[in-house]
Amino acid sequence: MSRKPRSAIIGGQSAKPAESERIEPGETGSGDGISSLTDMAYRKIKAMMMNYDIVPGQRLIFVDLAKRLGVSRTPVNSALGILAAEGFLDFVPNQGYTVHEITHEEASKLYELRKILEMGAIEKVIERVTPEKLELLKKRQNLYEKAVFDNISRGRFALDQEFHAAYMQMADNPYLTSYFREIYQRIFLRHRIEGLRPGRAKEVVSEHKALFEAIRQRDVKRARHLIEQHIDAGEKYIFAAVPD
Repeated sequence: MSRKPRSAIIGGQSAKPAESERIEPGETGSGDGISSLTDMAYRKIKAMMMNYDIVPGQRLIFVDLAKRLGVSRTPVNSALGILAAEGFLDFVPNQGYTVHEITHEEASKLYELRKILEMGAIEKVIERVTPEKLELLKKRQNLYEKAVFDNISRGRFALDQEFHAAYMQMADNPYLTSYFREIYQRIFLRHRIEGLRPGRAKEVVSEHKALFEAIRQRDVKRARHLIEQHIDAGEKYIFAAVPD
């Protein structure tokens, strides 16, 4: 199947998120101890990846990026170097940077790590659940459900990430949430969305509802089982878009 370098079309609709779904630069996070211009460039480039403005496998021209971001080449080049060090970009001497495209082996290991992290955390999550935390989790669940249409977009993945992050935060351990976000982004920022099966988003809605109820009822065993099933289904779904 031929791949469009930008704004891929799935089922007759754009794969890019609608304006209401777009991720803003401040939501992406970045490394510490870097200049403000480099930090800004880093956040904006990562937001472009989240919004599918730049896609896995695409070569990046830092002169064009600098013009688009309204900064000089130096902070853009520094930001690209950070993203490459984090594994989001590949660098080839005399050719420049390309957005890294995840492999089957990488995806398999990252999904395995997700299961270890989320299934391991759920007991603490339920132990420390409060009505206020449940209310936030319910809001995240509803945001995903409201956004579900037949088209597939980066916005949907970002909302799924926020649902999972909401219950990881319930464990009151910021390291868990930070590691979860890093793992999740290492998966969804590095795979293409052409070829993904339409309809999975509606299945995710049902899976989120079931998991919310298990957490609300403080059923650790059921919640752990649902997390395992949910992550396994997600891995199978994503593998359809990952090259062999």
